[in-house]
Amino acid sequence: WLTGFTGTAGTAVVLRDSAALFVDGRYTLQAATQVEPSLYEVCHVTGDTMGNWIAAHLGKGARLGYDPWLHSQRQADLLRAACGRCGARLVALPENPLDAIWTDRPPAPVAPIFSHGEAFAGVRAEDKLSHVADLLRDGGDDAAVLTATDSIAWLLNLRGGDVPYAPLFMAFALVHADATAEVFVDRRKLLAEVRRRLGNTVTFSPAEDFAAALDRLGVAKRQVRVDPERAPEAVIARLRKAGARLHLDPDPCLLPKARKNAVELAGIRAAHRRDGVAL
Repeated sequence: WLTGFTGTAGTAVVLRDSAALFVDGRYTLQAATQVEPSLYEVCHVTGDTMGNWIAAHLGKGARLGYDPWLHSQRQADLLRAACGRCGARLVALPENPLDAIWTDRPPAPVAPIFSHGEAFAGVRAEDKLSHVADLLRDGGDDAAVLTATDSIAWLLNLRGGDVPYAPLFMAFALVHADATAEVFVDRRKLLAEVRRRLGNTVTFSPAEDFAAALDRLGVAKRQVRVDPERAPEAVIARLRKAGARLHLDPDPCLLPKARKNAVELAGIRAAHRRDGVAL
């Protein structure tokens, strides 16, 4: 909406007198045709290109705002370092300024969430939860925050339609060391069949309750595993402020999700055959 660029990945930096759009090699040609060159400099995001651009264009004493719900701690640290090189300061904003001016923004998607059956997943969601709970206990963790939509979908054997061309749904989740989980999502998306299948192991709450759940973990002085590469920085800040003991480590679903079982491997091969015929 802000730049006119319609690719799936990119970062825009907007200063008072200049702006740039950073894209990878897939989009250099597309961005050049979609973005107004008098407004945005289109840059290839290699190495520290964005950090160098910020350091060169942001003056001493300036403040660079960012939305901590849209940047991981790792990403924010890189921006903070770029600001430090030119004597500027990175500032977390309580509200995203785009939300105030994007008045014709499309509504959030409400595609239904449905089960991805064991015939395709190969492993029950309950067994996946038990395995992840074992990993948490091995690390001394009471809970883990999941913010990656693919991790949540894999762990619970659920799929959705919030993202074009990917069977994902927007949600946050907490996984506990007792092999239970809390999912924070727009409950209009939930089919009754999903609730029945997961039973009491998984509870579903409105997305707006997520922040309060983080506070409860902090008040209880829980040790919480959070992925600094993927979780929004706001999640880490909220847990730290509430008093939680933070364990910054990769998403516990990443490695189990990458280890495909026999059923998943058969599904991948079948998908490639169908894809090959279509091509």
